[in-house]
Amino acid sequence: MNTRRLPSRLSSQLVAALLTSGLLALPPAAHAELIGTQTIANQASGLSAGAVAHDRQVLSQFLARADVQARLQRLGVSENLTQQRVAALSDSEVASLASRINSLPAAGTLGFQETVIILLVAILVVLAL
Repeated sequence: MNTRRLPSRLSSQLVAALLTSGLLALPPAAHAELIGTQTIANQASGLSAGAVAHDRQVLSQFLARADVQARLQRLGVSENLTQQRVAALSDSEVASLASRINSLPAAGTLGFQETVIILLVAILVVLAL
């Protein structure tokens, strides 16, 4: 077994060149950037940017209604203060309020409990007469 050996200097240069080219070909191992707290909160709650924008629009449309504005004025809350407070809400708070607004019954509709209570009161009034 007669193997030819490359000169040691040539083999060490070859190994060094291969290692250097291999390291340069690899992508960077880590990438770091700053992430805001609100971004993390949105990812944890599963809120997308489009959903947040839609929820803010639902909230602003609800607050722009005349009956809501009149009620807020009676409570002593100005429109300017309302806008400031809505702007200060986090995205999860806006989503919670928008879901509550969307779950409100339409005007004039009674739920099952309200219907039962009205019927019970009507029966009691009829029996009392």
